[in-house]
Amino acid sequence: MKRIRLVLVMLAAAMVITTAGAYACTGVYVGKKVSTDGTTIIARSEDQGESGYNKLFKVMPRITKAGRYMVDTGEDQNGFRVPLPETTYKYTYVPDSTASTAGMFPACCTNEYGVAVMGTVSAGHNSTYDLFDPYVDTGTGLREAIEPALIDCQCKTAREAVVVFGKLLKKYGSEEGSILMFADKKEAWIFEVYGGHQYCAMRMPEDKVAAFGNQFMIGGIDYSHSDDYYMSPGLINVLNSCQPVMKDGMINIAMTISNDYDRSDYSNMRTWMGHKILAASTAGDYDSKTYYPLFYKPDSKVSVLDVMDIYRNRFQGTKYDMSKSKNAALRAIGANTQSDIHIVQVFSDMPKDCCDVMWLCLGNAEHSVFVPYFSGITSTYKAYHVKGAQYDYRSAYWSFKQLDEVGEADNRALSQTVKDYWKIQELGEENTILSQMPLIKKAYTHGTSNGRAYVTALGKKMGAEQFGNAHSLYSAIVTNQIMNQTDKSEDFYPETLQVMVKLKGAAKMLGYKVEVSGESYTLTKGDVSYSLETGVGTYTITKGMNVSTDVFGKKPYASSDNDIYVPLEFVKSLE
Repeated sequence: MKRIRLVLVMLAAAMVITTAGAYACTGVYVGKKVSTDGTTIIARSEDQGESGYNKLFKVMPRITKAGRYMVDTGEDQNGFRVPLPETTYKYTYVPDSTASTAGMFPACCTNEYGVAVMGTVSAGHNSTYDLFDPYVDTGTGLREAIEPALIDCQCKTAREAVVVFGKLLKKYGSEEGSILMFADKKEAWIFEVYGGHQYCAMRMPEDKVAAFGNQFMIGGIDYSHSDDYYMSPGLINVLNSCQPVMKDGMINIAMTISNDYDRSDYSNMRTWMGHKILAASTAGDYDSKTYYPLFYKPDSKVSVLDVMDIYRNRFQGTKYDMSKSKNAALRAIGANTQSDIHIVQVFSDMPKDCCDVMWLCLGNAEHSVFVPYFSGITSTYKAYHVKGAQYDYRSAYWSFKQLDEVGEADNRALSQTVKDYWKIQELGEENTILSQMPLIKKAYTHGTSNGRAYVTALGKKMGAEQFGNAHSLYSAIVTNQIMNQTDKSEDFYPETLQVMVKLKGAAKMLGYKVEVSGESYTLTKGDVSYSLETGVGTYTITKGMNVSTDVFGKKPYASSDNDIYVPLEFVKSLE
């Protein structure tokens, strides 16, 4: 991840301990031919050295003005700045709170031309490679702190982003090893920065997937498909000077330059686990010495919801399951020090201005929620603008993060309920996004400004809803915990946590037809129906000729938008 200098050349054991927390992002890619809905997907977690790290979500407008610069505001960067073109394009970004002194770190950007830039996943080179391509001196080169925004503000295609970034590296050099991803409606690229000036970019195959920890992944370069690669002019000479490792008749870049730390279990286990999730048939058992492939065919098509679950993975279903005390020190993809996770879907049939949908999760994904935003938005919900390094109930980051903490604090009693609640919300959001697309296209036929107004209102509405849900869920958990604080006498029966969710959207998402008559609701799917009523503690189940009744854990109550709240457990029980 970020906030590290050239420390990964010759690592002593103590250095591994002190930098491990910060050196910790995971990247995922899904090609459009192997996604369930034909979208290209790029994703990344932004992991920190500490658990609490406030992130914001903003939009930078298009600006035309000569003489501007993008400044790296990091306290050690000596005012390093890069000239900007006269016109810079509108883009979304996920910066650090200004309480941070490390810099902006925009994390993930989507612009008005449908170009998504994601970065970075940090990686390091070995001591031999460092002799020929050392990082630039501190404070004088490019860093993750500005790169995604610097690139996205001036590029109309993913391929142009590759070229522009290469030119920037040639001029300024890099202070760190890193991996970025670029995507648009046509193609997607991975870009690896190996040292101060050398790099290699590769167009990612549409029929394959990838998942990787903090390690360089590009192996050999297939010159028969030279249009799929873009590299620094001096890279091959540098590799030839570094005791190159040959494989299949080609120099293998990753094997030639990687250091021991990058290929340790800390990173390599995440790369393997991603492979196992996406393609168990070819992943095999974990081997610490294996250089896992960058790209491979998935066992089945991959949805954006599947990608969300990758970022929640803690080696469950394997002998490394971190719920077992012996595995507690392992580094999983689903780290509790994630500050945000961003997944971008690129829809090729949407207007270029709004073809990217960024699913933004603040906090760690295991107990938080992904919220979708079209790239055409011009502003974001107010809770995403609250700065500060201490808990603030008005802040989106802190409101989602507090649920991470209660889920972790009482994992056995609360964790699954929090996960189930957010899973229903995400299913509903996906349904909303897909159902809104025809309306968004129609809005854009009346002009870009009209389309942007539509997706901005939609984004703010969805952001406000999940922000409110975070507070409602937290209130339910706190109330339940208070109700269970008694003298624990022999006849004490603990209160069961009852989290309430809106019925209509959840039921429709599960395939039910919903009919409303006054305060009565009937859900029907095939020969199964459920009948319930606001304020009544029982409901009726009809299956063919059989009729039965059951009891709610908490009585349903009306919402303010012609819906009804029911217990989460009831929704989970629907067939």
